[in-house]
Formats: sequence, C-alpha cells, structure tokens
Amino acid sequence: TLGGTMVKISGSGFGNCSNIDVKFGDLMTCEVSECSNTELICNTERISKVHQLNNGGRHPVYGPGYVWSDIELEILPGDTVEWVWNLQVASKETGISVQQVESPANNEWDGKGFKSEKGPKGRLRQQFYSPGDYFYSSQPVFGKELFMKGKIQVVSDTEDSTSALSVMMEDIPAAQEVVADTGSVAYDGCALSPGSDCIADPVSSHAFLFTMAVCLTPSVSSVVISSGSSNASAMPISGFNGAGLIIEGSGFSDNSCQNVVSLGDNHHCVVTSSSTSQLTCTVDGAGETPMPSLKEQKIAVTVRNSGSALMAVSDPDTAKFYLVPKVTSTNVKNEEFNAAATTASPSTGVAPEIPSDTDYCDMDAAHTMCIYSGPSEECQAKATGREFTEEGKNLILNKHNELRKRVSTGGESGQP
Repeated sequence: TLGGTMVKISGSGFGNCSNIDVKFGDLMTCEVSECSNTELICNTERISKVHQLNNGGRHPVYGPGYVWSDIELEILPGDTVEWVWNLQVASKETGISVQQVESPANNEWDGKGFKSEKGPKGRLRQQFYSPGDYFYSSQPVFGKELFMKGKIQVVSDTEDSTSALSVMMEDIPAAQEVVADTGSVAYDGCALSPGSDCIADPVSSHAFLFTMAVCLTPSVSSVVISSGSSNASAMPISGFNGAGLIIEGSGFSDNSCQNVVSLGDNHHCVVTSSSTSQLTCTVDGAGETPMPSLKEQKIAVTVRNSGSALMAVSDPDTAKFYLVPKVTSTNVKNEEFNAAATTASPSTGVAPEIPSDTDYCDMDAAHTMCIYSGPSEECQAKATGREFTEEGKNLILNKHNELRKRVSTGGESGQP
C-alpha cells in the first residue's frame, strides 16, 4: 500500500520515455528507471498529500487567530503536515510556534520531535512515516496561559485499493491491450521467491489493474542496534560504520536478497540473514558519497516485490540511524624527540610512555609543558584524587551527553 514495487510494462512507441507519465489511479505514481521503445520498468511510489493547517480557528475568549483550523487531523503514513500562521496584531512578546510534546497535558518541547521558531508569521513542514498519535503545542502565544494545541493521528491502511494503469505521453493516453500476466520482473543476481496468494489478481477486460493490498505490505515493529553502538549520541539508533541492526516485523522474505534496507537516500544496511519476521544487517556508510556523521538517515525496508514496509515502530526515533565518527588508529611522529602517540596499543591495551618535561623543554623552552612542570602548591593542596573511577567516568559522560543533546536539538537559547 506504500509503493516500492517494481513494474514492467511492455508495448510499443515508448521512445526514450522522457515525456511518459505512469500512474495507477490517484494513489500511485510509477517512476521510470529503465526504458526502451518496447518496454519500460518503473517503481511505484505512493502519492502523498500535504495537509495545511492555519491559525484561522476561533478562540472562545481571544477570538479568531488563536486556534488551529483543525486541532485533530488524521493522515496516512508518508503524508506531510504544513502549519502556516499569521497574526494580524502582534507585539514583540506575541507570536505562534509549533513544537512536539509528549502528551496533551504538556506544553514543553519533548526534546527530540519537530520544533519551530516563535513569531507573528511563520510556517513548519513535517512528514510523518510511523503510525501513532503526535501531540503538539505552541510556546505561550502571549502571557503564560494561552497555548495553541493539537494532535496529528497517523493511521495505516485497513482496506485494499485497486486502480487502473494509466500511461500518458504528454496528453495522449496509451491504448491498453489486456492480456494475461506471463512473467515477473527480474532482479540482477536475485531469484524471487513465489509471491503470497493472500489476494487474487484483479481482472478487467479493458485496462490493467493494480491492487494495493494490506496483506502484502511488510511491516517493521522494532529496530535495535546489536553491535557497533555508540553512547556519543543521544539518539537511540546511533553507531559506527559496520554497526549491526536487527529489524523485526512481518512480511519479510526468507530469501535475503529480496530484502533491501536503505539508510537515507544513498546508503544501505547490507542484509546478512533473514526470515519472514526478522532481518539482520550491517551498516555500509561507504560509497561514492560517504555517509555524513551525526546526520539523520531514515531507515526504510523494501521487500522485492512486495513493496515498501510500514514503519510501525513505537518510537519514531528508532527509525533513524545516526553515524558516529570513530578513530581506529593514529600515527604521530615528532622529529625533535620522535615521540609516539599516547594511544593505547590495540593488541596490548598499554599506552606508550608519556614524554617527560625534559623532552618538552628540548623541543622549546617556551613550551607550556616545560614552563609548568606540574600543579602549583596551592592547587596541589586542594587536590582530592588523581584517578577516575568507572562511576566518575559515567557521571561525566552522561552530563556531557545531556548538555550536548540540549544544544544540538535547539534547547539552549542563544545558540545557532
């Protein structure tokens, strides 16, 4: 029901397909990937909708402009919501904003969802992929009591939909000579397992029909990182290149090559094992354009030739992967005293000897480590310890991650 199915269309007069538009009713478009004069191959993609909300609702006390036009909006996965606001009368303290909150009773941003700036005019666009309820509120519009609240409810399809094929060359529709389906699309190096028989093929004598079947739509219920994880990021699915992911759900193929796990637009998680309910894959952040570090990469699963999976995860943040940079080796050489890096050896776990004060003085008498050979008597008298316990390390790390998250997610005022 979400697209992601490869379709082969045979006929004549396609040319180079530069002006051909393929659709299945108003529900699916089909992007052409290969073309000849007699055959084209395209990939279905659901036509998502943009739902616009404005501040045209009427507040019982303050009048028009202080309530959203639809405070409970129901949409489908893949749809986009756009909030647009314009206050006709505003002061420096008056303005509207949109921020995701944990529940209808909360007004504070949840620290990880969508968030806009506050102002008398503005807009925010947010696309939703996972089913569930998403609550939002504004900052105080003015004073400390007026908040503009609402709910976005993302619901998955519960019924099948059947649409007719449309192939248009500019404004001219292609004639359709309906014959029985005699084959399937071939994937390089991957022999497809037989498809499910949970639904019968649609039948028509005048047009080719395509059914978007709920029973054929794969679904992802959870994503966890099994190896190569990192606590350097506040996001739940963050790790190094080569990290392992375990994806659970339904409707997958036990033929590993039929399952494709995408990370963003340009990278993949290579499937190493699969069953109908679980996929195991390894993050591959290499390629012509390496995966950028600490940038959101949307996790998407496609099952050839069942289509794109519904990301029905309980926490939408687990449907995003963040690559964390990792230093695997260093090689430092100083020509004055030929000192190696103080990084522990991967094989022994023992760090090389730290250069002495004399080594630094031999380099430069003005070197900081030569001028200050140790703590002053005053500081030394106040010293209470020289070693870190595991508890102390974790305390510092957790506080660092807490403050870093506040800055990176926009929770610290005055930051870019």
